[in-house]
Amino acid sequence: MSAREFGRYRLDRRLGRGAAGEVWLAYDPTDARTVALKILSGSAAEDADYRRRFEREARIGARLTDPHIAPIHHFGEYGGRLYLDMAYIPGLDVARLIRSRPMSVAEAVDIVSQVAEALDAAHAAGLVHRDVKPANIIVHTSGFAYLIDFGIARAAGQTTITATGFTVGTLAYMAPERFTGHGDGRSDVYSLACVLYECLTARRPFGDTDAVQQLHAHLHQPPPRPSAVDGRIPAALDAVIARGMAKRPDDRYRTAGELAGAARAAIGATPVPRTPPVLQPESAADTTAALPPEPVGPRPTLVLPGAVTEGGAQAAPRRRGTPPTAPGPAGHHDIPVPRGPVPPVTRHPRPAPARSGTATPETLGAQSFSRPARRRPRFAPVVALIGAAIVLLAVVAGCTALLNGGGIYVRTPSDPGATTLPAAPPTEAPTTPEPEYTTAVVPPRWTIPLPTGILPPFQIPGAAAHPADR
Repeated sequence: MSAREFGRYRLDRRLGRGAAGEVWLAYDPTDARTVALKILSGSAAEDADYRRRFEREARIGARLTDPHIAPIHHFGEYGGRLYLDMAYIPGLDVARLIRSRPMSVAEAVDIVSQVAEALDAAHAAGLVHRDVKPANIIVHTSGFAYLIDFGIARAAGQTTITATGFTVGTLAYMAPERFTGHGDGRSDVYSLACVLYECLTARRPFGDTDAVQQLHAHLHQPPPRPSAVDGRIPAALDAVIARGMAKRPDDRYRTAGELAGAARAAIGATPVPRTPPVLQPESAADTTAALPPEPVGPRPTLVLPGAVTEGGAQAAPRRRGTPPTAPGPAGHHDIPVPRGPVPPVTRHPRPAPARSGTATPETLGAQSFSRPARRRPRFAPVVALIGAAIVLLAVVAGCTALLNGGGIYVRTPSDPGATTLPAAPPTEAPTTPEPEYTTAVVPPRWTIPLPTGILPPFQIPGAAAHPADR
């Protein structure tokens, strides 16, 4: 795929698509680094309330200094699309890690402990992630874990982040109160307990059932026991999962750190001090080598009407791009966000839409990711009438030939002396034995030549569609 431009960024490959937008691997020539660029859907920027919340929450996420939170470099708007510029982390997300190999109990507890540090830091800053799941946890090649997607999380105490009034989240990890539009940091604790269960068992807590069954399980079924899946898992972890996934928030651990501490105590482990890796700017060639294969499809996402929501989107590991040769078109602006005080946002006008017939460079900010619906040909009714006439002509001709004595020779095994129906004699004797058929009388085949390249495929009105067209 040829690289595309988005403002100052050059995009190389799309990593994935979620409820709120898409994630691309991009190259930022201004800072000379490879980044993960999340581009939100076009409808998000059209909602003034959403835009305000996006800026506020992105600022909060950018100020978070915990080393286990993926840094946010810039955020802003270009061409009517809100975006987040985040650090590229070479490694695997936990969802792919689980699919690639078994995970030991100690490794599962260690990853959850690292993520718990990130969540506690976010909760202390007043930010609730609300989409904690294996795909949003990246494990660096050094073993250092990062929690991503904080820029579109929901600020604690706020109402909705969208104008749709819909709850958006990954159903397999959603706390019961989320289905009614409520939740705080303890909702993240519930989700983290679900992640721990999946890391231990390589299964989601309530399986891969449909949305209705999943919702019912989160609301009413007791938390599953990991030791029942694998006897090598200490039974003491069953109690950790049970409390972390308690139906009532008041019955859960108060913080993610408490859950992680209980998990370590259950296996007799102690906290492991870790030094964050240095995330070096990478070249295009270096980035490709570090990328895992893309998943076949996105994980299930639930959309429920009538509840408070945030724009939680599926995320994926990051990839690369190449720097553009010129700065982005007018109308692009971004907000660099060093970790600390952030200056106020300076808004710039959006670029005016191009007039019809005016050539524009291929930029994601100027076009929708969706493909326009195909128009039906205006001459479709005429084609249908022509097709009906052709079929009618063939039927009439076939009946005429049959009445005039046309036919073919057929026979059955039970009637070796079957008579020959009148037909034109063959031009030469067959060289292979004839297959045996059931006696039938059919009209001869009539071929009506038609010019190619003029008439598109059509269907006769009232006729059944071909299975391939259904």
